[in-house]
Amino acid sequence: MENGNMKIAIISNLYKPYTRGGAERIVELTVQGLKQAGHDVFVISTKPQKGIELVEESEARVYRFKPLNIFYYLDDYKHNAFVRIIWNIIDVFNFSSARVVTKILKEEKPELVITHNLKGLGMLIPRAIKKLKIKNIHVLHDIQLVNPSGLMFWRQENSFVQNGLPSKIYQFILRKLFSQISSAIFPSVWLKNFYWEHRFFINAKKEVLRNPVIRPEIPVDVKREKQNTFLYLGQIEEHKGVLWLLDFWIKNKLDSKLILAGKGNLNLDRYKDSKNIELIGFVERKDIENLFKKADFLIFPSLCYENSPTVIIESLQNATPVIVADIGGSAELVQDGLSGFIFKPENEAELLNCIQKASNLNNLEYTAMSLNAQESVKKLDLCTYIEKLLT
Repeated sequence: MENGNMKIAIISNLYKPYTRGGAERIVELTVQGLKQAGHDVFVISTKPQKGIELVEESEARVYRFKPLNIFYYLDDYKHNAFVRIIWNIIDVFNFSSARVVTKILKEEKPELVITHNLKGLGMLIPRAIKKLKIKNIHVLHDIQLVNPSGLMFWRQENSFVQNGLPSKIYQFILRKLFSQISSAIFPSVWLKNFYWEHRFFINAKKEVLRNPVIRPEIPVDVKREKQNTFLYLGQIEEHKGVLWLLDFWIKNKLDSKLILAGKGNLNLDRYKDSKNIELIGFVERKDIENLFKKADFLIFPSLCYENSPTVIIESLQNATPVIVADIGGSAELVQDGLSGFIFKPENEAELLNCIQKASNLNNLEYTAMSLNAQESVKKLDLCTYIEKLLT
């Protein structure tokens, strides 16, 4: 292609409309950014229906297929632990997926492959890319190469699930399979250190590159006054700290309003009539900006080790400071006392202190914090991200 532009493949286990969390949003932004930079981009991902399809979308050509396994990735919650173990073994050694991906790459002949989460698509894919002698940049989003669930819970860091013999075997295999990649990208310092401690990517180039944001066409106004409202936006799952936060709100009889938005597997019916708690369910992306306008602070109470949660970046971009649990890389995005407040996970006294400090801010102090929040992510623009990603 002209002017140094390339044909680039993006490989991800999920791509819109099949999504679960923030990782898929980063994949989507990366595709948009590469397209805007003039590159020829195509995506390889999955779908729950059988067969292979090629769809021409506005940003890229998208290949989708259903990997050969006993269930589709997004249906994992429907199955018991034994079935999921068998599924994970097949996923690690999914020669069928590797063949499909190899066939597409041979036909498209990209100059670069950028891989994201591969769980549910097949862990042999980096090996297949290496055999084709194509440069491979791998973007990490969680710890799924160390633990198949991609999750590590607060106070369970040394559990059998994390450090038992099955985990050691899994890590040994994945360490070998992913030793083929050229470059590893980590959105947080914590995640980079985590994989280094587990001896991954020893020979690869390693770089911390914060997740990007898209600047809104109409700039978001800095907030001038508080509304005595806090927001949780994300997956409605226990490991996200949702139940702990709701129980905390009720136990402390807080006068401030808590808006809870998102979808997940938890049944929250018992909280529907709770004072000062509003459950609004799933929110379309087009409505998220208006949701941030209603809140003084986002609360991120996660009980699992997060990498670089997209919702925190989006909150800061929308001039909404963040109260965040200091676990994993989450708190790296927030400057304590400047763009939000930081508390220890599952520590009621510290969260209560953060909420009291937030509530005690006068409008002038709150406006300064709102401005700091917005300014803190301006350097994370998509154009700069793409430039650094390809450097």
